[in-house]
Amino acid sequence: MQPYPPGTRWTITSRYGHTQTAELTLYPEPNGSSITDDYLPEEMNATDLWRMWVDQYANRAHERWPELYRPGEVTILWTVTQPTFNGIFEGVPHTRELPQDPEMLKFFGPYKPENFLTHYKTPVRVDTGEPLNWLRLPVLDRGWNTTAADKDGFIQEVTGWKPSPLQPTMDVVQLGRAAGLYVPEMRT
Repeated sequence: MQPYPPGTRWTITSRYGHTQTAELTLYPEPNGSSITDDYLPEEMNATDLWRMWVDQYANRAHERWPELYRPGEVTILWTVTQPTFNGIFEGVPHTRELPQDPEMLKFFGPYKPENFLTHYKTPVRVDTGEPLNWLRLPVLDRGWNTTAADKDGFIQEVTGWKPSPLQPTMDVVQLGRAAGLYVPEMRT
């Protein structure tokens, strides 16, 4: 099956009965990709951001949870939103839960992650009434260049890659090598 076409509208009903109609999309955020928050494309190009990000984050999941992640595997946090980032911004259901962060546990104790279905019912397509298939939502394109300064856009900019819907991790070693980019030696 192909992704839903651009402009597909969904009826979204909150758990309290409020209804809205919107286009939905998936937003992937690889761990540490917010590194772009401190820069603009004219200050730091996508290749340099990649190098800095890979050095800081490529092995972080493996170092914290070596039994769950291989060297070079970076976790991806998935959010459902609108193409304009307006209104809806919730975790995507049916994704692999990330291990609980030891630092967060120190402050807050064990926590139960929320997602879209915590607050809303399953959306239905306006024109057909079919329930949403989360794997068919389009994944946002991201960029880091003279016309786009998107958080994590440097990754797609230098590799040409974006994750498949709900993909839990990305292999930085594989992507970097395939794109001819810098990849450090990974510690096991």
